[in-house]
Amino acid sequence: MGRAPCCDKANVKKGPWSPEEDAKLKSYIDHNGTGGNWIALPQKIGLKRCGKSCRLRWLNYLRPNIKHGGFSEEEDNLICSLYISIGSRYSLYICNLISLVVSFIARSSN
Repeated sequence: MGRAPCCDKANVKKGPWSPEEDAKLKSYIDHNGTGGNWIALPQKIGLKRCGKSCRLRWLNYLRPNIKHGGFSEEEDNLICSLYISIGSRYSLYICNLISLVVSFIARSSN
């Protein structure tokens, strides 16, 4: 498989992100948004990362609405009850979990 061609450039940093890089990316996006152009974003803020790496870092770790940590007791109970009633047919979980996500968003915004 290998890396994407954008990440094979000599001046592109690979590996773990530093707290300083996270702070730069988060601060820039909080103030300016992405503008939909992830490829140009690293150069604008002085990161030696490829656009794909910045996008994935934002989407998977830095977005403010990402829940870090384990499930709450309520969420854990819902998942267990769904497993008992539905079994391992995970595609059926989606319908039931959408209501959980909507509920979580409503609680978070209050």
